[in-house]
Order: sequence, then structure tokens, then C-alpha cells
Amino acid sequence: MKSMIRFVMINTKRKSFDFEEYTTTLMEKVKQDLSAKDVEFYSNKDRMRKCSLVLKDKQYFVQFTFIMTHGTSQLKVDISREAESKDDKELHELKIKIKDLIIDEWEQCVWLEDRQSEELAEDLYKDVHFVENSLRRLINTVLFYKLGGDWWEKYMPTHLTKKYNQRNDPYRDRAPSFKNIHTNLLSIDTGDLVSIVSFKTYRVKESNIFSEDDPFIFGFAEPESNIERRKDLHRFQYIMNNLMNDEKSIEGLQKGLTKILQEQMEVEKDFWEDYFAPWFSCNLREFEGKWNNFSTDRNHVAHNKLIDNKLYQKFKKSMGDLLTLITEAEDKFSEHLEQEMNNFLEELEEMEEMEYRQREADVRELRAEEAGVEIRNEDEIIELLQEHINTAFEDIKQAIYYRSDLEITYNETLLKGSDTVFIIVHNVINNSITVDVEPFVDGEEGSTSIVNLLLYYNGDYQESFEISYTNGEAEFNEEQACFMPKIEDDLDTSAFEWMETFVHNLLKEKMPEIEEGLASFPCGECSEFAVNISKDKEYGIGLCFYCGHKNQVGGCIRCEELLDSSKDGLCESCLDFIDGQ
Repeated sequence: MKSMIRFVMINTKRKSFDFEEYTTTLMEKVKQDLSAKDVEFYSNKDRMRKCSLVLKDKQYFVQFTFIMTHGTSQLKVDISREAESKDDKELHELKIKIKDLIIDEWEQCVWLEDRQSEELAEDLYKDVHFVENSLRRLINTVLFYKLGGDWWEKYMPTHLTKKYNQRNDPYRDRAPSFKNIHTNLLSIDTGDLVSIVSFKTYRVKESNIFSEDDPFIFGFAEPESNIERRKDLHRFQYIMNNLMNDEKSIEGLQKGLTKILQEQMEVEKDFWEDYFAPWFSCNLREFEGKWNNFSTDRNHVAHNKLIDNKLYQKFKKSMGDLLTLITEAEDKFSEHLEQEMNNFLEELEEMEEMEYRQREADVRELRAEEAGVEIRNEDEIIELLQEHINTAFEDIKQAIYYRSDLEITYNETLLKGSDTVFIIVHNVINNSITVDVEPFVDGEEGSTSIVNLLLYYNGDYQESFEISYTNGEAEFNEEQACFMPKIEDDLDTSAFEWMETFVHNLLKEKMPEIEEGLASFPCGECSEFAVNISKDKEYGIGLCFYCGHKNQVGGCIRCEELLDSSKDGLCESCLDFIDGQ
């Protein structure tokens, strides 16, 4: 049986001491207070007694040894159990209960061994390593990315770099496998890590005691900043004059000189705000407080101090919270780094694509110039076809622009897929003519790109018109050592003329313009002069051919003939008849 807990009580305060009675009474009290079972002494000697007991179905062994040497009394207590003890709450209660029951009767208690406390410390020490190394890793990762690989040598103050150099070389010599790697931060004290996170660099202010005064404006008082600057410069010169004449005077003047020089500086880089704050869910003050608490707890663990269950749980939680905080920051920065890398790769791919296209364009231009043909890429072919399609539909639009009874819409096509580009709708009868495009564009040399224009009347297919472009192609002639034409480029837009004729014929047949039987008064809704007053047409009397509004048309009060007026009255025949009476 291996001893797990061992402590010794020194010099009893009792006037008389009966070893057997003392230990028996003690274990009876333990049994009562901890609700122990099966408490039994199985070995009884003059100076040594052993007993066993059961706490919550777990068996424990306690050995008492009493020693008298040179007038000093000692009671040594050994507590053991065969199973692992780290998470054994009953073992912890047992050792503390025995200690508390007897400590007042002895002058001193010396803790000799506590395997349970050691196991708790070993577990916590792993957390200590995780927390420390996670912050070291985060600092290195962030600052390497933000400041480059020489950030340590370039920015860190000498008191840190000197401490690192003094420690690191011996450490690396002891582990020859790692002699050729860069291990900065691994030898840095825990407290120094947070000083790196909160580090600031400084630069000379643009406006300082050595800079020129602000320009003096006649008629205005001199700026106060100029006056203060000159005062500071005078103090600086006074101190330097003393130093130049007596080097020993630095002892009395150092404080004043330092203050003047500090006032000339401003923050250049704030490591927390610039590099770490975006990734942490707390501010610097909170993080420093948590890290300082961790450093204290870390020292307790690292220096083999006793740890009970309550302290273990406290350390475990505080270290876990801090590790979570740092790990979250690591994850956020890793996501940022991954996104930055993805953006960089995307930009790189775009640049490579642009360079590739430019090279292709340069080669195509060279081939085209030597061969005397036009070789276009896909975008250039689309642009060419779009230009002619726009012109064709603009011509149709302008030809019928004067017709107020038609609503005309043209949507420029991108030639990336089927699309409706041209619409003519009659405002009154709602008959419509639409034109869809079905493009097939091929940017390869010698290929033919086709655009079909499909014409519909009231949604029913009527006719299709095809325009095409054949891309030029060149081939290298070995004999003449240059490119020669293989296929001439050709644009065929003759179908536009047929399409325009077809549209006008369809309008004339299905949607004719109304030229007669229009009132001389405007529509009451849209103010257009398009009100029907003809009985011969299929449209209603008073209907506006532009907007479809039903207008009031006057009639003769004598013969009921329609009048070219919005009010009732007499027609010319009735007026003549009345005048002749």
C-alpha cells in the first residue's frame, strides 16, 4: 500500500498522552462527522496503529505512528487508498477532517506528502502550459503577419530581448534538435507576455520644440503654441549646456531632460488597439486583469504549493475562461487570415486572368495586323452586334415615334441569353408586337456568331430574322514567315431591313394609325388630341386612342347628330335651318 497523504504533528500540548486511546477516540469522531462505516483497527502496536474505514463505498487506510525523540513528540499520519486520488472528494474530506480534529492539540503541523494535491497540480500545470503557449502562439502569429518576421528584433525593448538572449541560448544548447529554430517568446516570463500585447512604439511629433514656428500673421497675436515651444526649447538648451560643460550634472538634470523629450513624442503603434483588440471580446484592462490573476495562480501551481479541491476548481475555471478568451481570438484571427488569403488568391487569379487575356489580345492583334483580318474576342463580338441591334431598333422606333396610339419599349440586350428586347403595344386595343433575341456568340477564330430575332404578334410566333458575324482567322505561312488570312471577318445584318419592313406591314395591317374622325378637342385625361368621334370605326365614341379614356362627346339638341365638341349644341345643318325660318 503506497502512502498518498502524509503529515506529522509535532509536540503535543497534552500533559499526558495515551496513544491507543487518542487514536481510537479520534477515529470515532471521524466516523461520526463523516458518516464513515466499518471503522476497524487491524494492527495495534505500541507506537503504530493501522485502521481502515469506508466512505461512500470506498475503502481508505489510516496509519498512526507515535515517536518520542529527545523530548520531542511526533504523531505521523499516513492516509492511503489503492485507487486514483485526484478527483476523490472523500479522500480530501478525510485528510482535512483528521487534521482539523487534532491540530489545536499540537504545536505544529508539517505536511510531508500529498499525492492528491500533486495530481491536482499536475493537471493544472497542463492548463498553465496551454494558456501560456496559446498566448505566445497568438502573439507570434498576429505580429509575424502584421509586422514581418523581424518584429521581435525591430520593435521589442532591450530589457526583453536581453532577457530572452540570456536564457534562450543555454536552453537550446540542452536540446540540440532545436538549436537551429527560432524560439522567441518561449523563454519570456508569463508577465512579460501581456506587456508585449499592450506595447506601444513612439515617434517624434510633427510639431515639436525643434520644428519651425507657425508663420506670424501681421496684426494678430502670436500663437500660444509658438510661445510654449520656445520655452521648452530654452529649457532643453539650458540642460544641454550644463551637460556639455559638466557630464556629471546628468544626475540632477536627467528627470527634466526626460520629461522634455517625452513631451516631444506621440504613439506610433499601439499593439493592442492596432493588432489585438479586433480579435478579443474584452478590452485591454479586462485582459490584463485576467492575465495578472493567471500569473499569480500559475506561480502557485508551478512552485509546488498545496492545492485543495476548492482552489483546484477556482484555478480550473479561471484558466479555462482565459484559455477560451485567447482561443476565440485565435479562431477569429485565423478566419480573418483565411479570408485575407482567399482575397489575395482571388486577386492573384484575376490578375493572372487579365494578364492571360492581355497576352491573348496581343497575339491576336499581331496575327490580325499581319494577316489583314479582324479577329475579335467574345466581348468585342457582343459589343459589335449590340451596336447594330441598337441601331436597327432605334430606326424602327423613330419611324413610328409620332404615333400617339402606340407605347414603344426597347431594352438593350446583353446577348448572354434569350431575352425580350422590343415591345410595341396599342394603347386602346392592347394588341402587341414583341421581338425576342436568341444569341449564340463564339469568340474562337473563324467561328460564326448568330443572333436570331424572333417576332411575335399577340404572343403568336410570326417570323424570325438572323444576323451573323464570322470572326476572322489567320494562319502562319512558313514560306513568307508571317501570318496570312485564312477566313475573312464578315458581318451580315441584312435581315434588319426585312425585319423593319415586316414590322411596318404588321402595324399597317393589325394596328393601323387612325388619321380621320378625331375630335378637335383634347382628351380630358391625357390632353392628347386623339378622341374618336367617328361612327365608322370599331372603337367607341369618345375613346382616346392614346390613353383609352372615355370622353364625353356632345350631340345636336335638335337632330342628335354628333358634334366635334365635348358639350351638347346645334349642328351646322340645324343652325342653317333655324336661320332660314
